[in-house]
Amino acid sequence: MAPGADVQPPRLISWNITRRCNLRCPHCYLAAGVAATHELTTLEALGLIDQMAAAGTEMLVLSGGEPLLREDVFDLARHASDRGIMVVLGTSGVLIDETRARQIASSGIAGVAVSLDSLDPKIHDAFRGMEGAWSLAVDGIDRCLEHGIPVLVQITVMKKNVREIPAVADFSARKGVLGFNVYFLVCTGRGEQMTDISPAQYEEVLSYLVQAQAAYPGMLIRARCAPHIVRLASTHGNAVLMTSAGCMAGRSYCRITPQGELTPCPYLPMSAGSVRHRRLLDLWTHSPLLAALRQPELRGRCGACEYAKANLCIGCRARALASRGDYLDEDPWCTYIPRSQPSPAEQGARDRDMAPSPEGGSPGHVVWTEEALHRLDRVPAFVRDKVRRAVEASAARKGYARITPEALQEIRSQMPMPFMRKGKGDGVDHV
Repeated sequence: MAPGADVQPPRLISWNITRRCNLRCPHCYLAAGVAATHELTTLEALGLIDQMAAAGTEMLVLSGGEPLLREDVFDLARHASDRGIMVVLGTSGVLIDETRARQIASSGIAGVAVSLDSLDPKIHDAFRGMEGAWSLAVDGIDRCLEHGIPVLVQITVMKKNVREIPAVADFSARKGVLGFNVYFLVCTGRGEQMTDISPAQYEEVLSYLVQAQAAYPGMLIRARCAPHIVRLASTHGNAVLMTSAGCMAGRSYCRITPQGELTPCPYLPMSAGSVRHRRLLDLWTHSPLLAALRQPELRGRCGACEYAKANLCIGCRARALASRGDYLDEDPWCTYIPRSQPSPAEQGARDRDMAPSPEGGSPGHVVWTEEALHRLDRVPAFVRDKVRRAVEASAARKGYARITPEALQEIRSQMPMPFMRKGKGDGVDHV
């Protein structure tokens, strides 16, 4: 059974394969430490991966806790990769020694995301609750890179490190990593006791990220749990960051807990049901909770916002739940005051709705050649439309009337793409 015409497949899934963790981070949404009771068995996990493949899942993030503490992690990664699913490992990095680096490289894992909270080892170690965690994490990054494994550096913005974001971005770029993911704290799980940065600081960091992408063109910079970066990205004409704007929770993205509960995202602890009791695609297609997120009846400023009406941003539903107790309420960390007239982003969305498909074209519109479209098809579907829009925006600024493979390659060299795909050549297949 495939999703209905109005329901996208669960193309991107984040899976907490275990609650076990050797660290004790105060912001952990899972409150990880010891293993949860009755975590999915290997047999159940392999069957779930088969269901993911059948449902149209294209990318799977294996996370925790610490996923490397689960003994069958590489068996799960290999099974998913063999089923055509791109696998990313989300880890603290402290357990990536030479042996595990080789296992990662041979298990079909397409990339590794490593968390780094500060460039000061003492700050990072104190936050992670483990002496030497910083050095081990950086060594893990280096080992992955030595084995040709693409690496993403991840940081969660907090009061103690908000001023370090530019320095960590520069450190990451000098390391030669593929991407730099900046997560914005959602006070849930163990993080309920933490104080988030202010909305003004939130806006300041987002503004920096819009500018930083231009400063580091070879590294993909993405804002996570900050859907309204679409407003700043569109205002500054930043097509790359537009690919990370908005929120996919419940639309093309979900999370699976160690015990098999399906939630819209890791930070929205509302279950749509258990994969132990119903098939993944059945839960995904028929859950009232997910249906409400696909056509949300938003309240407050989000309900009046033109970006929401243009389906570009609906705010962070997890942050609304954590701070206001209502996942459909306004996102209190967005400082934008809605206005009655259409914004440039909304007008752009309306224009796109009226524009021809990439296969066709008309005077004044960019036309894709058949060869360029074939290369675009390599991009995972959950970001393909955003990548297409980013390429078209770049082509329009360059004055191109047609997007050919040659034009695509030129644009690609100046615009990192938000995906990793194992290939037969250099290990990563680009458009």
